[in-house]
Amino acid sequence: MRKQLRLPSFYSSGMILQQQVSNQIRGRGVPGSVVSLSLDREPADGRPVSPLDSQYGRIFTGRATCDEDGYFSLDIPPLDGSFDPLTLTIEAGKETVKFVDLLLGEVWVAAGQSSMQMPLAACCNPKQLADITNMHNVRILTQAPDGLAGEKAVYDFRPHDDLAEARWIYGDQTDLTASVSAIAYSFARELQLDLRLPVAILETALGGTHIHAWISRRSADDQPVIRQHIEKLGYHRDEQTWNMTGGSQGARHQPAALFNSKIAPLAGLGVRGILWYHGESDYQYPDYYQAALHALVSDWQTIFRAPDRRGLGFLFAQLKPHFFGHYGFDRLAIFNEMLAACHHSLKVPTALVPTYHLPLDYDQILPEWSGPAHPTAKMAIGRNLKTVALGLLYQRKAPASAPECADIEIIGGKLMISFDNLMNGLSLPGNSSRVRGFKICGPDRIFHEAQARLLYGIKVLVWHDRITDPRAVSYAHADLNQFANLMSKDHLAVVPFRSDRVPSRLSPPMEWLHCEDLMLWCCPDFARPEQTGWHPAWQVERGEGRLTVEPINKSQGDGSLLFEYKQADTTEFSLEPMLGYDSQFPPLDLSAYDTLTIDVFNPDQQFKSMGLLAAAGQDSTELFLLGDRLLIQPALRWQMLAFSLESLTEAEKKSIHRLVFLLEDKRGKGSLYLDNIQPVWS
Repeated sequence: MRKQLRLPSFYSSGMILQQQVSNQIRGRGVPGSVVSLSLDREPADGRPVSPLDSQYGRIFTGRATCDEDGYFSLDIPPLDGSFDPLTLTIEAGKETVKFVDLLLGEVWVAAGQSSMQMPLAACCNPKQLADITNMHNVRILTQAPDGLAGEKAVYDFRPHDDLAEARWIYGDQTDLTASVSAIAYSFARELQLDLRLPVAILETALGGTHIHAWISRRSADDQPVIRQHIEKLGYHRDEQTWNMTGGSQGARHQPAALFNSKIAPLAGLGVRGILWYHGESDYQYPDYYQAALHALVSDWQTIFRAPDRRGLGFLFAQLKPHFFGHYGFDRLAIFNEMLAACHHSLKVPTALVPTYHLPLDYDQILPEWSGPAHPTAKMAIGRNLKTVALGLLYQRKAPASAPECADIEIIGGKLMISFDNLMNGLSLPGNSSRVRGFKICGPDRIFHEAQARLLYGIKVLVWHDRITDPRAVSYAHADLNQFANLMSKDHLAVVPFRSDRVPSRLSPPMEWLHCEDLMLWCCPDFARPEQTGWHPAWQVERGEGRLTVEPINKSQGDGSLLFEYKQADTTEFSLEPMLGYDSQFPPLDLSAYDTLTIDVFNPDQQFKSMGLLAAAGQDSTELFLLGDRLLIQPALRWQMLAFSLESLTEAEKKSIHRLVFLLEDKRGKGSLYLDNIQPVWS
């Protein structure tokens, strides 16, 4: 006999319900029939309890009548979380549905694009996976990734009643947990260890999606900025033109398609907050995305029930460092800047977590997830999201978001920068002593790399020796900004920022000037992104030589470049920074400068000389000497050499393809330290 009593599939044994908020139980039965619900609790340790103990046994009963279409709903009242298992029994006539091993705890939605979807198995080797998937009271609600059940399933114009292929899995089922979001699982695992409560994740993320697919139809149609953008992309449909084909990538890009299939069916469930990590599908349109993100937060507030009177918590990650050659070097930075603004404009508790400080390495663990778009460092993002969740929503001694610039004070031509959300103060990673990533400009609005120093662990002093009237400052404002290194002691990276939006002359980062790194994370050729990875930052251009970084003998920063050379048949040796990688955005523009200085240290105490060669001009690859060779004294001290750029035309200064430091040593062997290369203007 066909069952009359039916519930959405995500009501299941093993599920976790949000504590301290009412949770809706809904389903369908015979029209006009009465449905009864009971909830029983047992002690987690199995000990016998007294019948008079109101905490155990039957703790709730409820009744509802099915409407004329057979639908019913009733609410389980707010209850405190614990590891004590619950049994939920639903009866209608002669039919009974029973769910066991339910828990009350903390429930979070994991949402976004491929970075959130990327599974544990793509980020951990088998041993690591086995070591961390040991949390029985972490539970994950999974569903069909595309929101469709089977090849013939279709996207609906209207919201669904149920999820496709819904399934609750346990955090110690290693074979099943391997396919769970690495960020989400890391977050849930760490949160349970801190709160000592059950934690659930409702997985919804799907790669390659636009944000308009995750908002309601009403939001997509009623807000002109959103509707016009969807129409411009060619994805707008009304009910008559709706594309229902499940196998078509285009179908999922229709407005509300994923909201209807993956989010709306969860209506009535209690949730503490949302973990949001979207991808690059919409990064070219920050203004549109800002409007759509506000709409998404508003829509999802109506779907889920929040235990906090302020609404659902919304924790989101900034996009990882990346490069998009045909868009320029700061388009992603502008998008992340918009996300930082949303952190303050959303009307719910919100936290922001940058990702630029994490390794960009990718692996071949799962080939379908291998590539520069999917770095494997996802577990740390989950931990950082947990940290801010503790401060934002759980009243723990933790920051409520990543550190952000809060105030800028000008003191004697220098900028004193203060930050919010510091808690235990600022730090630099590893053994680093140089604060990287700051630029400032004067009245000419040309940004130059600046010096910076930590003050008392809570502020940063920023300056440039040649800028006495600073007008603006930026930090980590670039798409590939992984070199920036300002952190809080809670392991949260400082949010990138610009102090104003006045049109200015910007430039890509030039970390090679500091002579501290032998390798550089970059993309040599935008047409071949699979080449992205670690590549030499410098090379020996002439003669035989070896390059190392010397952390002790240096003129500034974290180290100097030691050039050791030896060859019997030559007295000339040269080395050069690798300026031609596509993600360096060549050619190098030095049109704002007239001199290039470099510090050298001569440990051999022999007379040497150095010249500067350049290949400059729109199509020129031929090297030529800029001015005279400069003498290097035989002295055990750092010396500064200054090479004039005046022999270059303005057009050549704007299009420098190569810079080569040519060293002459009559003995044909020796060594030289190089450090602190600086472009200087009059």
